[in-house]
Amino acid sequence: MGLMKVLKLVGGSIIDKPFEIIGRQLEFYQQRKNAAHDQKLKQEEAQFMQKLEFDRQKFNAELDDMVARKEIERNSLVMEAIAKYQRTMAECTVSIGNSLGNMNIELRERATALVEDKQRQYSALQEAAMDKAAVQLERIYEKFPTETRARTIMENAVEKQLNNIIETSDRFMRTIDADFSKMMDSVQRITENTMTNASQYISPAFASHALRGGDDTKLLK
Repeated sequence: MGLMKVLKLVGGSIIDKPFEIIGRQLEFYQQRKNAAHDQKLKQEEAQFMQKLEFDRQKFNAELDDMVARKEIERNSLVMEAIAKYQRTMAECTVSIGNSLGNMNIELRERATALVEDKQRQYSALQEAAMDKAAVQLERIYEKFPTETRARTIMENAVEKQLNNIIETSDRFMRTIDADFSKMMDSVQRITENTMTNASQYISPAFASHALRGGDDTKLLK
């Protein structure tokens, strides 16, 4: 397995993709101003989604070529992690877009701050992991220029590290999706409680009780 090429693939096409997707979606919805502008944004978003699909197909073609060249094994841990990662990207892109589309301006600002904070942590973690894997591979190929049993064992250890890097990218996307969903659920609960309390105040029972000078707190229990 050509782990150097796999390393470049992970560093170039996998780690940064969550930033591109979430960042672009945040940009779309922060620009919303009016209905006419929204229509333009929808067109741009559709074009962006088409680009993501094109990138996905290009990425798959690159993987197939690497498999054909025996640079990566189809049933390897890395391939399984990449397949799971791609499913996550597809699912979370839609889910995150739906959440952002239903957020008000204040909530989108909170969402942006949350992403920026988690991105700093994620980037530091992934960069350190990539640097470690790259250094280890260089040492392996320097010490074992030809294929040996010892080299294969050491390569397997690096493959597990690459697998962890891919899984970290997968978890990052799912974490952002879950955080956005929690934001929306929290707002919805507050809205529902506000409407419930408001309906109690305007209900006929409350009005009648108030006219009689009763204790309002009893009706709110």
